[in-house]
Amino acid sequence: MIEVKPKRKVVIEVITSPSCPYCPTAWVMAVELERKYEGVIARELSVATPEGQRKAMEHNVMGTPTILIDNRVEFIGLPNFAEFEGIVKKKLGLQ
Repeated sequence: MIEVKPKRKVVIEVITSPSCPYCPTAWVMAVELERKYEGVIARELSVATPEGQRKAMEHNVMGTPTILIDNRVEFIGLPNFAEFEGIVKKKLGLQ
């Protein structure tokens, strides 16, 4: 069996808030994609930190979770996992 290697790296950034009830699930989804696909890097950025605040301001984030893929807002709110995975696979060149 030939293993398919991704053509590039994909960075997922999940912007979260300590009081957000959906943020832990969004983060778990990102981590699952990181584990499942070589080339995926997942980062959590809390708006409770200076780095998270900077990133949120840079992208005009008004709600959490917000998911950025390769520094572009892809989802505001909790995404459908299949749709999330599809975008990641496309960006990896696997679709």
